[in-house]
Amino acid sequence: MKRLVSILFLNLLSPGPLCSAQPIKEATAAPVVIKKTAKAITPATYTGKQVVVGNGGGFTGASTSYYLLENGQLFGRRSHDTTFTFLAKQTTTNTKRIFSKVENSCKIKKTRFDHPGNVYTFVQWRKGKTSYKVTWGATGKKAPSNYPKFYNSFMAMIPASLRLK
Repeated sequence: MKRLVSILFLNLLSPGPLCSAQPIKEATAAPVVIKKTAKAITPATYTGKQVVVGNGGGFTGASTSYYLLENGQLFGRRSHDTTFTFLAKQTTTNTKRIFSKVENSCKIKKTRFDHPGNVYTFVQWRKGKTSYKVTWGATGKKAPSNYPKFYNSFMAMIPASLRLK
């Protein structure tokens, strides 16, 4: 019996039909390709035109802003948030209409009005580092008539379910 076990053991160790030792193949030296992933577009990184509307103030001083990018992406952000919240993608027609209204009807690049009150509302146009902003809310200071209308129409395009709370 010992002899049988020895023979089996030797057969297992020796190269042959039971155990054929094959050389390990060398790995091919294919270059490793690392692809850069596209950065997410946010209002902080976007260099095109943006329209920003929002409000804030009061007891807490908190504010809520909505950002419409020229590419149609709509984001929201509260003053205590660290990131932007993607809300929706607007149609090209609607996006162009909004930019046309703020640039041509409201003439935001020529309007100078900065009268925030305890509670305030604002409309802002940005492109890169260039920015124009109209803020209203102070008692006794009436905002230019096109701005409250623009603010209300902008907010009407955001369904209540998507608004930041």
